[in-house]
Amino acid sequence: MFITKKEIKNFSFKPYDNCPCGSKKKYKFCCYEKGKYINKKDFKYNAGRILFEAHNIFRETDFQTCFAFNKYECSKNIIGAHSLQNNGVLDKIATENHVYNLTFDISNNLPTLKFDKLGKNQASKFMGFCKHHDEVYFSCIEDSEYIGTEEQNFWFAFRAFCFELHRKKRLNKHFEKVFQKYPHATRDPHILMNYRTCELDLKDKEVEYARFRKIFEMNTYEKLESFTRVLPYRVGFTGTTAVAVNVDITGEEAVNIYDYDEKIFIPSLYISVIPKKDTSLIIVSRHLNDSCYEKLINKLKQNTDNQLLLKYISFCLAEYSENVYFSPELIDKLGNFEKDVIISAFGSSLSVDPSSRLNSLLKGFNLNLFDLKY
Repeated sequence: MFITKKEIKNFSFKPYDNCPCGSKKKYKFCCYEKGKYINKKDFKYNAGRILFEAHNIFRETDFQTCFAFNKYECSKNIIGAHSLQNNGVLDKIATENHVYNLTFDISNNLPTLKFDKLGKNQASKFMGFCKHHDEVYFSCIEDSEYIGTEEQNFWFAFRAFCFELHRKKRLNKHFEKVFQKYPHATRDPHILMNYRTCELDLKDKEVEYARFRKIFEMNTYEKLESFTRVLPYRVGFTGTTAVAVNVDITGEEAVNIYDYDEKIFIPSLYISVIPKKDTSLIIVSRHLNDSCYEKLINKLKQNTDNQLLLKYISFCLAEYSENVYFSPELIDKLGNFEKDVIISAFGSSLSVDPSSRLNSLLKGFNLNLFDLKY
């Protein structure tokens, strides 16, 4: 994405800001001083390589917590909770107990993605709940048949939200480690944009968490409005996300996700695609207070073009989610071109060059993940 000089100025750290590396010093006397003498021509890592190293560092930032509303009931056993059910969802697309996910790689000194095999027991796992709350909270969507109740839609949305909340908190930690290792990265505009975006996302998610808590405590599950669709076949992928979505199914703007005004609250949309034995479930939810998504949900409900719907959901997952898993059996049957379309669509946000970003986005608009079906 192209970043203007005005945006770079807004993203940049001020001399007397606390240094983002966590040293508790002022920026002027810490990473600014350390990084200003580095000659970029002599430095062996470009921005793409630093981004790749940053994602390696991200793996070291995992932490344990429980996002339960009533934490006094927590058991001491924090588990690797699944944002996508292991037995009942992931096993529907697994081949010999493995699934594919998309992981970072470097090609021509630029970050890209590749299909990587992962054990289904590890897929979608995050250390976000204790054993007690993982069992109690999600029993109505894991142990009961989905019948589309407001409570079931709430728990699908909340689990998607918690996965993203945990990831954002990890991302915030990892930026600190990146700046410790590469002080001059505090001047890179794309890294700065990602850092500032993460800060704003965490502020927004604090508001969202409080709303989820209020719904739970007041038993007002109807505060979430949902669009659902059951497909008459099992798809070869699954995914869930909780992110701000900027366009609706007709291409009109829903919310300006590139507005970096910290006073503006930008809410998330909650999307899940769940394969069943012979069917597949699509759930898209919003909080009723989020009027920016009212037309989006209404257009989904009024839409009669099934292909448009499936391409739109595919676009949303590719553009906004890192929590998507694929059937190795079906992916291995694809040709290189079909694989490249998926990789390019999911990797569009990695492109720092505007023309590459545009090309990837165009592929994303034509992507239909629902063609991966049994």
